[in-house]
Amino acid sequence: MPQVKRFVPRLLMLSLALWSSAALAASPARFDLRDGWDLQSARLVGEEGATLSTPQYRPQGWYRTAVPSTVVAAQVAAGELPDPYVGMNLRQIPGTTYPVGENYTLLPMPADSPYASGWWYRKEFALPRDFAGRTAWLHFGGINYRANIWLNGRQLAGAGEVAGAYRIYELDATSLLQPGEKNVLAVETFAPTPTDLAINWVDWNPTPPDKDMGLWGDVYLLSSGPVSLRHPFVTTHFVDPSLGRADLTVRAELRNTAARPIAAVVDGEIEGVRFSQPVELKPGEERAVVFTPEQ
Repeated sequence: MPQVKRFVPRLLMLSLALWSSAALAASPARFDLRDGWDLQSARLVGEEGATLSTPQYRPQGWYRTAVPSTVVAAQVAAGELPDPYVGMNLRQIPGTTYPVGENYTLLPMPADSPYASGWWYRKEFALPRDFAGRTAWLHFGGINYRANIWLNGRQLAGAGEVAGAYRIYELDATSLLQPGEKNVLAVETFAPTPTDLAINWVDWNPTPPDKDMGLWGDVYLLSSGPVSLRHPFVTTHFVDPSLGRADLTVRAELRNTAARPIAAVVDGEIEGVRFSQPVELKPGEERAVVFTPEQ
């Protein structure tokens, strides 16, 4: 059994080898979508996502921002709103009508608040050509609280499935992206309701009127072969009070995006302890791979 004498393993390395030469042709690549976003209220935008997420649309009067950023933070950065941390400026922001001292997270948003509607984030970008022939994953590190996601004129995901401030979203965008061409991503975000487990209040900070609506985590594209390996995790179980020996269980998630079965081998190493496991994945199959202490 893998054994350690330290409280936490210093290093976990997992790799994925596919029994296909094409799958090994390129290493993963990350393309960050941080700067150059446009932001506007859905109340002021007449078009829907199918139009907003195309190069033909030309934003007029939108705020320029970068992500991560909430809606109010982007407006403050643009000079549209005063610094909410100075004096009573927060109470001057439209929509800040809740009583002083009340927990706004437990109150409904006023119907006339500018944040009672959705707000659109829009980003144009040219995808590197080395994404061609690879599986492309659109990654959102955090969305507060719901969102409709559109890419190149097609809806990639809706608010029914993109809901939860603490979730990480990774969407297969391969079929909608155009490597080497202009691509457009449009994300309509919605503020949390009083019953949502959201990011909107801490006891030392008043709640902003948008309830922290927006893209509060990084947004980027990640490439992979037809099979991706995600979320490696090690569970440590100490087997005696001295903490001198621990049994380790390693888990990771595999996903086959190909339309054909794929055989693969998952290899791992923790502080010189090596382990390996063959896996056969059906087309489109997602599976958790587990290495027990006995293995």
